[in-house]
Amino acid sequence: MTKIVRRTIKIAGASIIVIFVAFSIWFMSGEGLDEPSDIEWGVTFFPRQAQELGLDWPQVYLALLDDMGVKKFRLAVPWNMVEMNKGTYDFSSVDWMVSEAKKRDAKVLLAVGRKLFRWPECHDPQWIYEYKQEAINEMTLNFVRDTVEHFKQYDNIIAWQVENEPGFPFGECHEDPPNKSLFKQEVAIVRSLDSRPVTSTDSGELASWLGFSSEVDQLGISLYRVTENPIWGRFYYPMRPGFYQKKTKLALALSKNLQKVFLSELQLEPWSVIPLSEMTLKHQFESMNFNRTQETVQYAKRTGFDEIYIWGVEWWYWLRQEHQDSRFWDLGRKLMQE
Repeated sequence: MTKIVRRTIKIAGASIIVIFVAFSIWFMSGEGLDEPSDIEWGVTFFPRQAQELGLDWPQVYLALLDDMGVKKFRLAVPWNMVEMNKGTYDFSSVDWMVSEAKKRDAKVLLAVGRKLFRWPECHDPQWIYEYKQEAINEMTLNFVRDTVEHFKQYDNIIAWQVENEPGFPFGECHEDPPNKSLFKQEVAIVRSLDSRPVTSTDSGELASWLGFSSEVDQLGISLYRVTENPIWGRFYYPMRPGFYQKKTKLALALSKNLQKVFLSELQLEPWSVIPLSEMTLKHQFESMNFNRTQETVQYAKRTGFDEIYIWGVEWWYWLRQEHQDSRFWDLGRKLMQE
């Protein structure tokens, strides 16, 4: 190989690297909107999260409705909560939440499926552990069918979320989590039973948003600014608000059925390698204090999303009740009034 050829290859390689780095910097940069558009604020609520903090979850939920004034909820139907005994459903707790929301003209985005939000993601009932993958997949489809059949009676449900981050390898499941083939079957079942929009979710920072977005009408994404890992410790994401706007445009352009991208999970609670209930208050505030909460809210406003669901209201209520710190809760009340 001549020197000229080697030099040409080196120059080409260096150019590709420079272009890639420049593109990456451009893609992750950009301060987003100077003035936020009108935003519909909602919250994600999970009863067991409140229980793990030692709270009475119905009391927390009613406080969200009547004190904070929440008008949009993202709720879930965890399999291990509604079918503790195989073949016997008890939807009463979720029925109650949807009904109480309806009484106050609040809307619900209802998540169905096997892998839903909150650890361990796959909320598998104990009896499922005696089954293998093929049987589990079939039971998952039946569970989705029965769940939608039951809840489609509520007109304040605005959309169905099928699975949570189905393409993102996070969480613990017996056997394998739902794959794309199973996901498509779940979506087909939901569409056959009801005409309301179908959504799913993806990691805002660590996924392309393209894996499952063509199968749904709307895509919810998470937004995390700080996480913690046992290997490298606390990690602060470098992305700027413009990063999410660029990814939104790309997803809408490349996903044939996708009509909307929204922020389904805005991190406003601490993240740690240990459960939140086991963290000291000092450790919690090192991850998410009030100043960081305010900064994250302002950051989220500049992403351009017009529908944002807060993640962490159970913790906010716990701070107010157990530590007489109402700053976070009061901020939530203010956002709901915007």
